[in-house]
Amino acid sequence: MKTCFLPALLILFKVTIALGQDFDLKVKWGQEFKTPRSTLNDVVGHDATGFYAVHNRFRAFGKVEYSLQHFDKSMNPGRIADLDIESGKRSGKITNILHLKGKLLLFYSLDDAKAKVNSLFMDEIDKQTLQPKGVAKKIGEIDYAGKSKRNRGSFQYRVSRDSSKILLLYSLPYTEGQPEKFGFTVFDQQLNLIWTKDITMPYRDELYDFESFRVDNNGNAYLLGLVYKEKRREKRKGLPNYSYEILACRDNGNTVKQYPVSLDDRFLTDMQIEILDNQNIICAGFYSEKGKVSIRGTYFLRVDAASSAIVHKSFKEFGIDFITQNMSNREQRKAKRQEDPELFEFDLDKLLIGKDGSAILIGEQYYVQAVTNTMRMAGGGMTTQTTYHYYYNDIILVKFSATGEILWTQKVPKTQHTANDGGFYSSYCLVISKGRICFVFNDNPKNLEADETEKAKNYNPRKSVVVLVSVDQAGNLTKQPVFNALDAEVIVRPKACKQISNGEVILYGQRKKTQQFASLSIL
Repeated sequence: MKTCFLPALLILFKVTIALGQDFDLKVKWGQEFKTPRSTLNDVVGHDATGFYAVHNRFRAFGKVEYSLQHFDKSMNPGRIADLDIESGKRSGKITNILHLKGKLLLFYSLDDAKAKVNSLFMDEIDKQTLQPKGVAKKIGEIDYAGKSKRNRGSFQYRVSRDSSKILLLYSLPYTEGQPEKFGFTVFDQQLNLIWTKDITMPYRDELYDFESFRVDNNGNAYLLGLVYKEKRREKRKGLPNYSYEILACRDNGNTVKQYPVSLDDRFLTDMQIEILDNQNIICAGFYSEKGKVSIRGTYFLRVDAASSAIVHKSFKEFGIDFITQNMSNREQRKAKRQEDPELFEFDLDKLLIGKDGSAILIGEQYYVQAVTNTMRMAGGGMTTQTTYHYYYNDIILVKFSATGEILWTQKVPKTQHTANDGGFYSSYCLVISKGRICFVFNDNPKNLEADETEKAKNYNPRKSVVVLVSVDQAGNLTKQPVFNALDAEVIVRPKACKQISNGEVILYGQRKKTQQFASLSIL
């Protein structure tokens, strides 16, 4: 999984596109560059001068360091600076870089092993020198007295939809068999403290998994978690062994509520949450029949945050034609023989909320298989070799109306299977443009002319074509090529690409030590 400095902020979309219309795509490449033993971590912000990118630099013993680099509007590399935080003999750990209201904000932690205190600081980065200005402000602190250095807690943050609030969530040190603990701190845009509160959950640490968290425009915080029964495992005696629960901290942390989100007749396998402007909580995801962890259909729930009541719910079962789409003939026959066919290994990626309250759910089939072979050596001994297979396949979309009605489901056919590379060039970049949901990914050129009934052919990253697949507001799908990998010096890494405006996407490519950015304009 890609480590990303910039949080996945919510993207709004508008219904403006004409059906069946292709985009005019233009690609402008910048200069090639080489940064030894490094790769792109994330594009962390952009302004009128260009954009800012963070590189991972790999050192001995698995140590990772970071550098910040500016690229001009022509995608050409400019000044670069190492991000090394030192305080006395202590080295800081960079956690995030946030571009907010034109400022680059650096978040880093400093651990005082002697005092057993792990502190989080924020400092502004000077855009000219790319170095911290030296006006650090402490914004969080974890006391881990009596605990080991490995049990010193951690910090994460989230920004509200209107960028007016920042929620700092810190996992507090744990004790085996004792309740899970979290801390919440909410700031305004200027990093002024609004409220802070520590929460002790009524579950032992080993029976609770934190899933995601949100902060609304009013500064209320919401935490989504998994609660296990007896032991941490997905199934127990063939039945689901966990359920979802929301913790809501409202009214400046003075009102705390915990409530399960479940349905008697369906098992909710995956969930994403978002908070509407009216402070209703949208919960959407996939469900299965009881006793299974594959997915049978999709659901939509609207929860009143104040009362915790489910005020609306809707469901849609995936039909056999949808389930078997982009399957081989053999896979289709097998699925149709099953009494209750379901989809498997789909990760729920995004829940996008529109300005009108409508929503789109996005998931991707992703899984890893390890295959170990035992071989006899020339000298008579035996050796084993393990190959890791990475699969990034079809993308699922579900469209919900503002009232919660499930309008349509769509599947973007995609087959990406590689080995021992971590899926480096696989998956997709999500783009929202002119009312359409778009996906940029590497594909087999033969899939451009393939019949819709054929299974998508697997791709070779070095011989792939970069495609843009767009889905309009009625669920209609259009695929068009962007460029061929053979025509470029680098191979595009979709997970490292970033949309910076309604009509522009920063593409990032890498082949061995050579790296290069490009601007994809969607007209």
